[in-house]
Amino acid sequence: MLHRRACGLDLDRRRVRLDEGSTLAFDGLVIATGVRPRLLPGGHHLDGVHVLRGHTDVVRLRAAFETGRRVVIVGAGFLGMEVAASARRLGLDVTVVDPLAQPMMRQLGPEIGAAIADLHRAHGVDLRTGVGVREIRGEDDRVTGVALSDGAVVPADCVLVSIGAEPNVDWLGGSGLPLGDGVECDEFCRAAPGVYAAGDVASWIHPGYGRRMRLEHRMNATEQGTAAALNLLHGDERPFSPLPYFWTDQYEVKIQAHGVLPEGGEVTFEKGSPGDERFVAVYRVDGRVTGVLGWNAPALILPYRKQMLEALAAR
Repeated sequence: MLHRRACGLDLDRRRVRLDEGSTLAFDGLVIATGVRPRLLPGGHHLDGVHVLRGHTDVVRLRAAFETGRRVVIVGAGFLGMEVAASARRLGLDVTVVDPLAQPMMRQLGPEIGAAIADLHRAHGVDLRTGVGVREIRGEDDRVTGVALSDGAVVPADCVLVSIGAEPNVDWLGGSGLPLGDGVECDEFCRAAPGVYAAGDVASWIHPGYGRRMRLEHRMNATEQGTAAALNLLHGDERPFSPLPYFWTDQYEVKIQAHGVLPEGGEVTFEKGSPGDERFVAVYRVDGRVTGVLGWNAPALILPYRKQMLEALAAR
């Protein structure tokens, strides 16, 4: 049912309410409503200000890259830095703004963040870290620049706001489902009898790590969708206990990570070091390996992946 939006859930009557007033009865339900981009307090009404989530957003941003030269990216996470690399390869002037000290710091930590900063600066990106956005400015309903918290104003023909995402759970308010940072599920991806969640919207208890997590990674959406469907159809036979995996391609560099890369964990470089063409970083907590990251090193990280898979299976 395309061009229809779910806008309410009645658990007792087993009904999903749609935006045009009809309802759908269900025996089993999988909630996979994903996330939506976070927005800045103002400026999104201006022509030339973009977010990036679906195909329509991609088409609009690509058209903006063809007509403008000065690109400002607000947010130095995965999405922001990947777009920065693509824009530089097209020969555009790129400025990236983020309040943290290094790009991708929340996801990868300060050591790898510094290596990513060096990579982008070497390719000509104007990287403004440790500074926030005061406002997006425009004239005649068209963006003209971004005013920063340090008083600087960066001219812009195109602005991409990439400051994270929020789970699409508003339509579930009052349903009785447990909601927090997403739809809260047990280790089987079950939120209520006959109701499961998967992908970016699902917050589930990972039995291998003994804590709740929500992952916005491509592989997790695929694997969790499969797990939720099987548990719905076959009755909670298998806890969902994956080894998280993600990757990002920026310029000539492929970064791959397996496991959990915790903030405050110990990071050691066991093959090479930042500045080399390839290296391996291992993340530990209390001496235990929790994650591994490879910088152009897909084969070198496989032994660590095997070690973490075996540890998860043993728990």
